Amino acid sequence: MLVSVTERTREIGIRKAIGAKSRNILNQFLVEAIILCQIGGIAGILLGIIAGNLLGIYLHTKVVIPYDWVAIGLIICTIVGVVFGVYPAYKAAKLNPIDALRYE
Repeated sequence: MLVSVTERTREIGIRKAIGAKSRNILNQFLVEAIILCQIGGIAGILLGIIAGNLLGIYLHTKVVIPYDWVAIGLIICTIVGVVFGVYPAYKAAKLNPIDALRYE
């Protein structure tokens, strides 16, 4: 996310120059971080279910999907998104629009 903020500095400057509030920028990057982590978590859960089913077929056993662990995994993904998205989002929200527009 920190790289994303650095790459999109001009976009942030333009948004702030036309009137976006710091809160809007903060929310944008925080939601983006959470969504990216959720997508990764869902992909991991799907891969785990597929691998578990294939292993269950191979071993001729019944497959059980622990839905409580699926929910815990998604909650942890959300927490990771918030923790690692707060600093880049705060950094993006505090950019000076003039400096951000001048950035290359």
